[in-house]
Amino acid sequence: MLERPRVWIDHVLIAVPDLAEGARKMEDAYGLRAIEGGRHPGVGTGNMIVPLGTSYLELIAVVDPGEASASAARVARAIQEGRTFVTWAARTDRLLGLRAQLQRAGLKLHEPYEGARTRPDGVTLRWRSLMLTPPHESSLLPFLIEWGVTPDQHPGAMPVTHPSGARGIRRLRLGDPNPAVAARQLAWLLGDEIAASTSVEPAKTAGVVAVEVDAPGGTIVIA
Repeated sequence: MLERPRVWIDHVLIAVPDLAEGARKMEDAYGLRAIEGGRHPGVGTGNMIVPLGTSYLELIAVVDPGEASASAARVARAIQEGRTFVTWAARTDRLLGLRAQLQRAGLKLHEPYEGARTRPDGVTLRWRSLMLTPPHESSLLPFLIEWGVTPDQHPGAMPVTHPSGARGIRRLRLGDPNPAVAARQLAWLLGDEIAASTSVEPAKTAGVVAVEVDAPGGTIVIA
């Protein structure tokens, strides 16, 4: 695929039963401080954010089962199965162009959907997302996101001081029953930048295995 739009790691979703408790454990275990995010209207989830520069970790919980969507069900399923990670997101600034290329590569994709949440300070963040696989299927592929915010409003750029001094995601470790095939597919679909910042290892179920975070004292591994 020629002239592929740039794609890079945006964030990784970590499922927690309770946001405050999840944030406490994140700081105690890894020296990573989470700050308030907001609610996802009509989805049934809420989040807290671990800013890491151009990327971030998202602690996500089901906060309103009454309005839970398929996305909330995915979070609940991860918690029920004892998995740390729900999925991950890859960012692009040319979502429609990338969608067209992926469709030409054989992927059957729906239209992007609009998302929004309001931060505690009243700022509303908006984005467009595109699922590459159905929410009920296990996959190491991310969903795609295009932010409609200024660079300083991106969740990764929110001001925070991590006790560990953490400064960014070093590598995302993914798993798949057929890692060599999966790694080639990931690189072919999403490009060299994603391939360079991820690795694929053997796993019974496809998905995120671990996140490696850069810090002055050495790499922090969240698994």
